[in-house]
Amino acid sequence: MVANIKAVAVIGAGPAGAITIDALAEEKKFDVIRVFERREKAGGIWIGDTDIRPKLASLRPLLEQTADQPVPIPSQLPTITPQEPRINSAEHRYTYTPVYPGMISNIDERIMAYTKEPFPLPRDPVTNQPIDQRAPFRNSEIVREWVESLFDRKGYRHQVEYNTSVERAVKEGSKWVLTLRKTLPGGKHNYWWQETFDALVVASGHYSIPRFSPVPGLAEFEQNHPGSVEHSKIYRGPERYRGKTVITVGASVSATDITRAIVKVAKSPVYASIREPHRVYGTVPFEHPQISLKPTISHVSTSPNSRTVFFSDGSKVENVDHIIFGTGYDFSLPFLPSVKVVNRRIPGTYQHIFMQDDPTLAFVGGVSAGFTFLVFEWQAVVVARFLAGRITLPSREVQKKWETDRLAKRGDGQPFFKVAPDFEEYFEDLRKLAGDPAPGTPGRRLIRWNPAWLGIAEQTMQERIEKWRQIAKETEDQLKAEAEAEADRQKRPTLARL
Repeated sequence: MVANIKAVAVIGAGPAGAITIDALAEEKKFDVIRVFERREKAGGIWIGDTDIRPKLASLRPLLEQTADQPVPIPSQLPTITPQEPRINSAEHRYTYTPVYPGMISNIDERIMAYTKEPFPLPRDPVTNQPIDQRAPFRNSEIVREWVESLFDRKGYRHQVEYNTSVERAVKEGSKWVLTLRKTLPGGKHNYWWQETFDALVVASGHYSIPRFSPVPGLAEFEQNHPGSVEHSKIYRGPERYRGKTVITVGASVSATDITRAIVKVAKSPVYASIREPHRVYGTVPFEHPQISLKPTISHVSTSPNSRTVFFSDGSKVENVDHIIFGTGYDFSLPFLPSVKVVNRRIPGTYQHIFMQDDPTLAFVGGVSAGFTFLVFEWQAVVVARFLAGRITLPSREVQKKWETDRLAKRGDGQPFFKVAPDFEEYFEDLRKLAGDPAPGTPGRRLIRWNPAWLGIAEQTMQERIEKWRQIAKETEDQLKAEAEAEADRQKRPTLARL
């Protein structure tokens, strides 16, 4: 149990940060709760960047997992410095989001919203009045507005510092000292200062730094053909790929969405390279008459005059215009010198939340794979309850054993922090750790895992599978009809023949 935690800092005003500040505030034990958000508004990765088309500043650091390095800190604080394009550039700091035009959630709103904060009903586009019917998905702006509403409805907005990056967070004695950089109005200067806290919650997620498969020759391919290698994070709709030869890489949500979107305009077929079938969807998303399924890429040509991509089965595709990777993201914590990311995970955590060596540093949102927002809620409540001094964590030995056992069971990297398929186990472990607020004691109450949630998720996924199959069949029928019509046309005598 920790004692005397009065000031807490939260990094990030996305979905994880929104539920974290509420969970902390509901404990009514803290004098200061501050949220620092580097974007201009709340929403996290759900903010749409409609005014820019992002690009990858440099591929090699991303391949080597050395991107997003710490920036120099002024020797004297507070201070005002001229804006440096490098440290404020969306391309160099990867502050742009993966939202593309028309993007919608892929999780039913009943199992996406927090337990006390449902999504608003969809509205009629003409009258703007709520429509009294359930729509399973929400577009990106609706999700972003919902996140922002979590800060507004209980008056938390004044506790959020927007346009502010945490550039360094270090423990000095019993205090966390945060070095902060705020972009001043006009965008030409930065204001630097420090604030001190008793605890730090990192709720900035892990969807900032694009991750690429380690393909031999990829950096040279991009250097020889600028703009040819991309990531789902910079995808902004299908039009860019009209008439182009495209390969997508990945079998999960982003790669699936992009492949099926660009197939309507790209040169046919679109090649989909996957390492293995998706654990739920299998290969169904790519079973389409205009998609050619391929295994992993073995290497790409490094010749300036070649745009050839080779696959592990010995096949190849020539004259490739774009390779789009939908292969996820890497953790990036350049502001935390005490924490080293190894093999795409944060070593030394307990339940993906608390640093074992110092639980005054906690993470909310450092997991993946299903029920994401609800997981954030469970994590946030555990963190709030612990920092409020109302629960204790297991011994250091037990925490280390948890990590060792999970590594043995799941392996390193992304499998380690993926919740699926053991949802009930993880939700219930956190609920039991948080406990219920004692009668008359404030705090959010976590409900029991509801098996119906999994049923809703499975129903939604099955509906998507059936929709994909329907579209594939309709496309196949259309292509067949067009081919038959063309064959008939070729058979008809022309005026020239007559």
